[in-house]
Amino acid sequence: PGQVILYPGGISETEILIAYGGVHFASKMGQLAGNHFLTLTSGLDRLPEIGRLALWHGAQDVRFERS
Repeated sequence: PGQVILYPGGISETEILIAYGGVHFASKMGQLAGNHFLTLTSGLDRLPEIGRLALWHGAQDVRFERS
C-alpha cells in the first residue's frame, strides 16, 4: 500500500496507479509494466476511500508536491 506507479502508455492508455492493497496491474492484453516513482508514507488508511471515489465517480485530478 502507498506505492505510486506510472504506466507511460503503449498497450493501454497512460495511467497512474496508487496501490492500497494487493495489486495485479494488467489490461485485457495482459500484465503491464509500470514505473514505481513514489511511495506514500502517511495517510495510508485513507487510500481505500480514494479508491472507492475513483471507482464510483471516475478519474480524479491529482497533484504531487514535495514537502
